[in-house]
Amino acid sequence: MAATNTEDESAPTQDRVIARLLTDDIVHWRIPPGSWLREREIADRFNVSHAPVREAFRHLARIGLVKVVPWRGTHVIDIDEHAANEVYELWKSLFGVVCRLAAAEMTDRDGRELMHRLVEYKDVTQRTENTFEHIRVSNRIGRFIAKRSNAPLALELLDRVALLARWQHNVYTDSYIESHGNEAGRRSAVLYEQLCGHIVARNGDAADAAARDLIGVTQSSFGRALEEYKARHVKPKAGRRRAKSQ
Repeated sequence: MAATNTEDESAPTQDRVIARLLTDDIVHWRIPPGSWLREREIADRFNVSHAPVREAFRHLARIGLVKVVPWRGTHVIDIDEHAANEVYELWKSLFGVVCRLAAAEMTDRDGRELMHRLVEYKDVTQRTENTFEHIRVSNRIGRFIAKRSNAPLALELLDRVALLARWQHNVYTDSYIESHGNEAGRRSAVLYEQLCGHIVARNGDAADAAARDLIGVTQSSFGRALEEYKARHVKPKAGRRRAKSQ
């Protein structure tokens, strides 16, 4: 299914430009989780009226990056264990389907290009322990597979879920990466090699299973990083004050 005219990026309107820039700020945590977006401040920032700002907020809400609260305003969503797990479960399902379709649709030439990209990914996981660099290259391969699956709707949905996953990945810290090493990256490289091999061999069932396992490695690693993030940021609950004795 092709994108509708309202989603056309060739002639972006004010609200879509604002939404795109705010999305970038939110995904990279320049606007932190839980922050309130003030309509007047955003309008002043972009030198526009309030109307395109309100529409931009609606775009962000449809993506899932913000919540619009009636009579109060709009705020960036916060990290939540249940929602974070939901993102990964959706990511596994969508990527599995996309890889199954790619196994049927990909040309031999595409398959050779895929294996070349795999070599780059394996090199990155061996050369650096930078988790964000691994994710960046991994996502680039995943998007290549998705585009070659000949499933525009699946690609659109996968992009939305992957965007939320990228936002969540900011829970990784330098100290976490240093203490946990590169085991997840090495395991992902092995699974990616298996996945690409299944796609090139046109084995849809095996490609689907390997894709889910691959996202599962990142899900497990993210779960540990999220626990540390929550431990640092959860505020202690205030104790109840005892009533004064009469």
